[in-house]
Amino acid sequence: MLRITIFCFTTLFCCISNLYTQSVFDNILNPGRLPYLKKSKLVQISSFDSTGGNNDRINIHSGKTATILDMEGPAMITRIWITIDSRDPHFLRRIILRMFWDGEKNPSVEVPVGDFFGTGFQYKHYMSAFTGMTSGGYYCYFPMPFNRSARIEVENQTGQEVYAFYYHIDVQQFEELLDEDVAYFHAQWRREIRTAPGENYVILEAEGEGHFVGVNMSMESYGRGLGYLEGDEMVYVDGEKFPSVYGTGTEDYFTSGWYFRDGEFSAPYHGLIVKDDSLGRIAAYRFHVGDAIPFKRFIRFTIEHGHANSEICDYSSTAFWYQKEPHRKFFPLLRPALRIPLRMQVPNGGIEAEDLRPVDGKLKCRVMDMSGYGPEWSHLKQIFIPSKIGDEFTIPIPVGKEYKVNVDVCFSKGPDYGKVGIYSGSKKIGTFNGFSQEVVPGRKVRLMNLIADHGMVNLTFKVEGNDEKAEAAFVGIDKFLFEPVREYIPRWNMIGPFPNPRESDIKRYGLDAVYLPENEIDLTKTYRGAEGQQIGWTLEETPQSGYMSLWQKYRPYEMVVAYALTYIYSPRKQTIPFLFGTDDGSKVFLNGKEIYRYLGVRIAEPDQERISLNLKGGWNTLLLKIENNFGGYAFYARVIDREKSLIVTTHKKVR
Repeated sequence: MLRITIFCFTTLFCCISNLYTQSVFDNILNPGRLPYLKKSKLVQISSFDSTGGNNDRINIHSGKTATILDMEGPAMITRIWITIDSRDPHFLRRIILRMFWDGEKNPSVEVPVGDFFGTGFQYKHYMSAFTGMTSGGYYCYFPMPFNRSARIEVENQTGQEVYAFYYHIDVQQFEELLDEDVAYFHAQWRREIRTAPGENYVILEAEGEGHFVGVNMSMESYGRGLGYLEGDEMVYVDGEKFPSVYGTGTEDYFTSGWYFRDGEFSAPYHGLIVKDDSLGRIAAYRFHVGDAIPFKRFIRFTIEHGHANSEICDYSSTAFWYQKEPHRKFFPLLRPALRIPLRMQVPNGGIEAEDLRPVDGKLKCRVMDMSGYGPEWSHLKQIFIPSKIGDEFTIPIPVGKEYKVNVDVCFSKGPDYGKVGIYSGSKKIGTFNGFSQEVVPGRKVRLMNLIADHGMVNLTFKVEGNDEKAEAAFVGIDKFLFEPVREYIPRWNMIGPFPNPRESDIKRYGLDAVYLPENEIDLTKTYRGAEGQQIGWTLEETPQSGYMSLWQKYRPYEMVVAYALTYIYSPRKQTIPFLFGTDDGSKVFLNGKEIYRYLGVRIAEPDQERISLNLKGGWNTLLLKIENNFGGYAFYARVIDREKSLIVTTHKKVR
């Protein structure tokens, strides 16, 4: 009987305690309870001048940590406000905010200050229900309960003094301990400077019991496009093999559409803080309130960077969640230099300079770790040549199957770097000045129309001087980028649009439907088009970019097919490369024979496909069939004629 009495009393006490905590929290956080009397005490911890003066701020010396809150519970933080004066242009990423609950040694919050309140890209005015940057200030309204103690620290990793750090922290103090169902606030920052090909970006991996409540992401392309927004979020809970949350696109996850078509906005639970098309930058946030994601043991929140992780980008994120302690220890933050936003974009691909060596062997070079200088260097390394004025060296650069290329030299700058001339043989083709007050990535030097010899381009670098302030004339090179000098087929005979019947994206029939231009080529004839209109052959010029846009030319331009025709004269039988790209499907016919077929959905890009054209001696007929599903409609096409022996023309000529 005594055991039953104790059990009933314990159960009743827990129920009363739970009801108390729920009632107190609801009374504070629910706007509908504003008229009701509060059972808590509000205390504000701030940077006010305790001497009675107007110096209501603290300063934080370089490398030092300031504790801005250290108090006992039970209580709940309900508001944090700060504003900062720092001379460091990248302080948003180099001032760190940490929070500790109930005496824990490992922080539950560890985030650069800019990313905690919105984005580390820049200070940008925006408002949401939980975090924001407003007219010079920063705020957070996430409720942060704790039982025994709370400590908030701010660490200055800018390398210089933070002259002014103002803050308010509003805390509601309670009379009784919080019940066991109350979870603790957590936030973690992550960054992948170059996302891993084929692997989802991981926003959060957490162990324990809790629920995910939001994220902000700062994303940037290395190609200045927004194709990475095709990536889907995938959330795995408690060990599941297939995600219980599987999205349809990044901007869809952030409750927007069509690559954030209408630009920046702020809403209570989602918004777009930054959209910079010139840089391919996006900063967005979403909070989960009615759709918080609970987990009992484990959560893994991931997102693709481009469809099937096809885009290599700069991704960073701040995840917000609540969980019961203890939590998994966070991995160390990136060093301060690797947290700053990209100052310039060094595109993906190309040849790493550290994988090459000067061929003359007279100058010693070494691979230098650049991680202490910034995130821009590819693989965070460069080749470093401790040269002096008058030195020269030659680097052979492999360029593959192309015979004419443009090469970009990505170089470094610093206080002891020299002025360099770049030569192809005896001809000077470029220069760069490596001097800068600090070590930074330099701009690219573009070298035009270089002819490859057996797949190699040899560049000679001559150190021709240095700045009057420099004590040396070193050279640092990050990587070499090259692109083909693409000489597109200059003009086409074209006809369209013809119908492209469809049942779905994968069941489209126009590509295999045989229309009359496949059986007869008569440039004087007209035919019945997709909507019953009369259509005939037209002569179309290829733009310098090579992008033959068909959606501007044809109406309708969706669910249609069109043909492009040209003739190639070869003095003899030979095989040449034909490179092309299409949006969407395509067929290639050479001398009336189908030699290539593709049916899919994609955006046209140069050189998506490379096939061989087995030319006969004399005139050859090249016919392309381009089909479209929805949206963009275009193609690129070129042949590689190393010997300059071909004539490509829209009309056969007598020779």
